[in-house]
Amino acid sequence: MTFYKKAMLAVAGAAMLASAAVNAETIEVKGQGVKFVPDVIHAKVGDVISFRNMATHFVESVEGMWPEDAPKMLSSMGADYDYTVEKEGLYVFKCPPHWGARMGGIMVVGEPADLSATIDKYLQVADTVKEAKPAKGLLNKFKESQK
Repeated sequence: MTFYKKAMLAVAGAAMLASAAVNAETIEVKGQGVKFVPDVIHAKVGDVISFRNMATHFVESVEGMWPEDAPKMLSSMGADYDYTVEKEGLYVFKCPPHWGARMGGIMVVGEPADLSATIDKYLQVADTVKEAKPAKGLLNKFKESQK
């Protein structure tokens, strides 16, 4: 590939990223009691998920319920946190101190291929991995809403 073609590809890629940033939205999620509000988020690549009112909370990815190669979530206790979405897919996150009370959320980014199969896969994780079990109710509620 010539230098000119490489340069043009680089410029085109930068333009696409800039376009995504211009169209990005900030979606606010609040820690309220032992719930995230909203607990289901619909986002697109480039959006920023802004966790606020996190005085007694923090946010973390649920292992086994995250798109492959997507950056994990992990904030500090009591701190506001911004997560920029980089990949389409289905994400499940939690507040570790309140996970036993089912404080978690689901984020759907874009239009993931075979969403139903991904939900079923995550439900199997919830059935077999003790740390993921609190996600089961949230996933079942989400699955019902997809019908």
